[in-house]
Amino acid sequence: MKILVLVTSRRISWHNGTGRSSCPLKHGPAGKEEQLMKALVIEAPGSIEIREVVDPEIKKEDDVLIRVTACGICGTDIHIFGGLKSARYPVVPGHEFCGVVEVVGKRAAEKLKEGDRVVVDPNLSCFQCEACREGRINHCTNGMINQGVNLDGGFAEFARVNVKQCYRISRDMPEDVAVLGEPLSCVLHGLDKAEVFPSERVVVFGGGPIGVLIYKCLHTIMGVSDICIVEISQERINAARAAGVESISDTIPQGEADVVFEACGSVEAFESGIRMLAPSGRLVQFGVPVEDAIGRVPLYEIYRKEISIVGSFVNPFTMKRSVELLLVYQDLFSGIAVTRLSLEEAKSVIRGEMATSGFLKAVVSF
Repeated sequence: MKILVLVTSRRISWHNGTGRSSCPLKHGPAGKEEQLMKALVIEAPGSIEIREVVDPEIKKEDDVLIRVTACGICGTDIHIFGGLKSARYPVVPGHEFCGVVEVVGKRAAEKLKEGDRVVVDPNLSCFQCEACREGRINHCTNGMINQGVNLDGGFAEFARVNVKQCYRISRDMPEDVAVLGEPLSCVLHGLDKAEVFPSERVVVFGGGPIGVLIYKCLHTIMGVSDICIVEISQERINAARAAGVESISDTIPQGEADVVFEACGSVEAFESGIRMLAPSGRLVQFGVPVEDAIGRVPLYEIYRKEISIVGSFVNPFTMKRSVELLLVYQDLFSGIAVTRLSLEEAKSVIRGEMATSGFLKAVVSF
């Protein structure tokens, strides 16, 4: 069962007053010295610093320069700090960001203008390889762009993106809702893979922001009444309840489940989820485990119960739907990304020096 909401986006226009050049190919006047901006940079695995770097410039006609207004912290940022094979170092992390269009390239100007508010899809595929032509753009074989992973992302004052990555939002959408555009789009892909029916019983392992987003989509929007979240942290349980989750516990519920979402990247949760599946049950591996994680799979149970195990990787073709849902259900999705941090505090979170169990999602504002 897929979620589909059709909404006409409202085009907005105002000048941001920064005085930057609107030259179609460079954001600074000819001959002007390079401008510097503050950014959080992961220099190499285990090394992260806040430093001044050169502002990104428009290089191609479909480039857009974004003045970042907010960027959410994700577990992937912590994985990059620890060492991620797909990451490019040094890199400015941050892939959950929104902002204001500062400068547009010549072709980009056909779709956006200076002053537009946008949410950025950090992922961009080539649309030419065999995988992309078959619709599997999240498995692009020509080097998919992952902004904040292999290309500088949103933990900086400015970011350069392709116009295809930009989704216009209303002027009045709160930043704490807008930064959920990318994580919600990933959740929608996972829900598409699961094909949940309203009458089914669902268990979500992990009470972080992804687990809460799954819960809200299934319970409130899709009408799934028999759903609960399993979370071992009492602080996280309290935060999820404050965000509107009614059914969450630190113990695994009794009985079988039709669908299980593993949303915390835990081998133990994966194994527990498989064990509790009913015949014809489905498990969606949504959480990001460490790259060498290996879970024990009960082959006989999979055979006897006809269990399906599916992975859910990033957000192919779901970003537009995500933004539409955020426009319609702003109240539903508020209360998740309400903790505001400075760049220095974000650095501490990524280094593991600052506890995060007391909130769902933290956002850095610029």
